[in-house]
Amino acid sequence: MKLLFLLALLAGFAGTLAGAHYAPWLPQARLASHTSVVANGGRAEQFLIRLPADRIAATDGEAGGLRAKGAAAMLLPAQFLPEPLLVEHFKVRDSSGSVIGVAARHWTGGSSAATTWSVMIPSRGAFVLNAPGEARGALEAALRAGGYSAGKSWEGEIVLPMHKDAGVLTTGGGEFEGLSGSYTETWTIASIDEDGRVAGTIEIDTVTSRPQE
Repeated sequence: MKLLFLLALLAGFAGTLAGAHYAPWLPQARLASHTSVVANGGRAEQFLIRLPADRIAATDGEAGGLRAKGAAAMLLPAQFLPEPLLVEHFKVRDSSGSVIGVAARHWTGGSSAATTWSVMIPSRGAFVLNAPGEARGALEAALRAGGYSAGKSWEGEIVLPMHKDAGVLTTGGGEFEGLSGSYTETWTIASIDEDGRVAGTIEIDTVTSRPQE
């Protein structure tokens, strides 16, 4: 049931954006991709999210913690609340800072925590990333270690890699179809205001290649 719910979220998210992409009365401007060649012949590309400006929505529940502050709340059906589940929606930028698309991040806790990113860039295509999920409350734990106290403003720099090993690109469409690769996800937090709103960046660094036939 939980898997069905997640699949429905992803399908609805992708379907809405695909409709916007293919509707003839909504032509999409093609922005240049900012990629660089890496030693093994693949390509590296960074995607950037600025907080709080690029946060669109997050689930309103215990699993959200600080990450649900200052965003539109997405209410989950009651049967999913006993299990840790965090859904977040963001605008996505390229490495130059231009907004190029949107993304959904799904995190599930428990004994086999997992993170899935679904990224849609209307002028280029879509792709899905997957990695082992971070521990529950990882962001809050890192901030407390850096001197943050709930209910008080805080400034500093916390750099938090969200998974120990590189995640993988599991599927893609459009420009990303047929690619394989890996990614890392790093949250850099610069400040928290008195209401708990997080300011900082999320960096998703990908290395992809097209398998040789």
